[in-house]
Amino acid sequence: MTMFAVVFTVDTPKEVHALGVVTTSITLVYQHYDTTMHCNPCGGSGTLGPHPWNHARGTDGIYGNLDDCPHCSCYCAPASISMIALYRGLTPPVTYQDDIYDSGELELGMGEATGDKIIDRHGVGMCDGTGLPFLEVQIAFAAALGGFVQHDHGGLNSVLTQAQLRQYIVTQHPVLWLDHNGWPANMSTAFPTGDYRSDQGHAKVIAGYDDNATADFIDDLCLIYDPWPEYNDLGVTPVNATKGPGGTYDPYWLPLNDVNLSDTSDIYLVDTYPDIPEFGTVLVPVLGLVLIAVVLSWKRRKGDGKRSEMGPCSDPESRI
Repeated sequence: MTMFAVVFTVDTPKEVHALGVVTTSITLVYQHYDTTMHCNPCGGSGTLGPHPWNHARGTDGIYGNLDDCPHCSCYCAPASISMIALYRGLTPPVTYQDDIYDSGELELGMGEATGDKIIDRHGVGMCDGTGLPFLEVQIAFAAALGGFVQHDHGGLNSVLTQAQLRQYIVTQHPVLWLDHNGWPANMSTAFPTGDYRSDQGHAKVIAGYDDNATADFIDDLCLIYDPWPEYNDLGVTPVNATKGPGGTYDPYWLPLNDVNLSDTSDIYLVDTYPDIPEFGTVLVPVLGLVLIAVVLSWKRRKGDGKRSEMGPCSDPESRI
């Protein structure tokens, strides 16, 4: 059983207005196995070593093949949580992707164990309550950052509006975006496996906003910190994206219309750190759920889950 202390909160309306470009001082983190943590079934502690940032493409250097590293291919949520944790000034181990993943493992009946410093079954992605009941992303987010507000279309939480998204960025709150059906085009279809691919979403962080100094939202842009390493590595760019502040696609600007807040399958998580003083003239109340995870135990009959075992990782020596 996973238990939550649930507190309904209604924020006092805040005056916000993004005059042109507003960004947060976040640093991009690429998704990858980043410690010497033991992996079951890969091998003993220290045999793999931290992987290069772009080892998602495997030993043959080609994205989308079966030799792609399962850890690096499925670590978008741990990498995105790590970005926000680092932005908040937190330190290891809560900023390590391996530890973030380990803190969210919930399918105990399928061979996973939470917080045991072992990555079970290759780290095959993290569920967010869609399809399967496991709130692995939320548990890991809370373990690193504490309380959070969740926005979705499920009815329990409020839907994230364009004005609220802008407000979060202006008040210096990066937004974790779980983009269902938003997997990178050249990511191996083997990871995540089977039904988990539809139950999970590709995690990214929205950490900048450009309203083009206009009052409407038609031409607004969001600055996306995407942990997938394909864009500058092989020149494969996201649809409708333009280069970010550094002149690369890491991060990239994406039209607000392409973020598509009306997508009923997407989920957004925002930490509850105090706002950094903002400015402006638009009043936007925020209604949401502050969730603080208290993981007691999660019992699941062996064989009930849909997560399947993947083949062994490629030669460990090639990953050091």
